[in-house]
Amino acid sequence: MPPHPVRHHFVPQFLLKYFAGQRGQLYVHQWASGRAFQRNVKETGQRKYGHSIYRPGQDPDHSSMEAAMGDIEGQAATVVKELVQRRERAVSEHAREALAWLLALQWQRSRFLRHVVNQSVGVDDYDLSEEEVQSSMMGLIARSVIWPWQARNDEDAHYKDQWNHLVSVLLSSGMYWACYRPRGGGLIVSDNPLCMSGIVGTPPPGIPTGFFDHGVGIGFTNFRRITVPLGSRLALIISRDPDEVSRLDVAAINRFTVFNSREFVAHSPQWRQTHPKLARELPDLLERQQLVAPAFLQGYKPGSTA
Repeated sequence: MPPHPVRHHFVPQFLLKYFAGQRGQLYVHQWASGRAFQRNVKETGQRKYGHSIYRPGQDPDHSSMEAAMGDIEGQAATVVKELVQRRERAVSEHAREALAWLLALQWQRSRFLRHVVNQSVGVDDYDLSEEEVQSSMMGLIARSVIWPWQARNDEDAHYKDQWNHLVSVLLSSGMYWACYRPRGGGLIVSDNPLCMSGIVGTPPPGIPTGFFDHGVGIGFTNFRRITVPLGSRLALIISRDPDEVSRLDVAAINRFTVFNSREFVAHSPQWRQTHPKLARELPDLLERQQLVAPAFLQGYKPGSTA
C-alpha cells in the first residue's frame, strides 16, 4: 500500500455518502457519454493523484494539498452531519462559515474550471506538461482558498490574506441561508455541488435566458440563488431572496443539479424505485444537458470515469 492516498476526490466522500445506498453504492449517470453504471463512493468524483504537486528535481508531493483540503472538508463534514440530524431551516453562523469555505474549495478545484483557466491563459501555447499544469492549478487553489482559510483566525494576518471572493459574497448581509428538507427525500448530487441559477440585475447580452439555470452567464455578483444538495433529504439554499426556500421543491433543485453538472450526476441504486416520478423526469433533464452543454463547455471533455 502506498504511504499516501492515490484517489484524490474533487467531490468529498463525506458528501457522496449521504446520497449512497447500501454498502456505499451510487448509481452514476455520465450525461455526455450516455453511460450509467453502479459505483462505490470511493471510486466516484476522483482522479488518480489529481491534487498532486510536481516540482523539478523533487519527488512528487501527493499529500500536502490533500491534507489541507481535508481540513476544510473535515469542518464542513461535522457541520453537515449536525444539519442532517436536525429539523430546522436555520443555518448557524458557525455552519455558514464552514460551508462557505467548502463551497469556495469546490468551486476552485472543479475540473471544468481548471479547463477554463487553462484555456484563458493559453497553456497549450507554452507546451507545458499535464503535471506542470496541475501543479500550477494547485498553487492557485492554495493562494485563493487554502492560505486564506489557514489565516482566517490569525489576528496578526492582513485582511487581504484572509479573503476569498466567494466566501465574502456568501457571508455578506444580503445573502439568506436556509435548509430545505423534503419529507420524502429524492435529492440527487453531481460533480458540481455548488449550483448557481437565476440572475439579478441586467442580464449579459447575447446569452439565452435558459442558460442562467445552467450556471452560465452568471457569477458571484449576479446569481439569484445557489442550491447545494447535502444529502438525499437535505439541500442548502443560499439566495438574495429570503422567501426562496418556500418556492423550491425537489424537482426544481434536481433540475439545477443536473444543469450545473459538468461530468456526472448520481443517486442511490434504490432511488428509481423509491422516487418513480423524479426518475421519469431525470432522462429528459440529462438529455437537455447533453444537448445544451456543448455550447458552453468550451471544448471540455468530461473524464472517462466518474
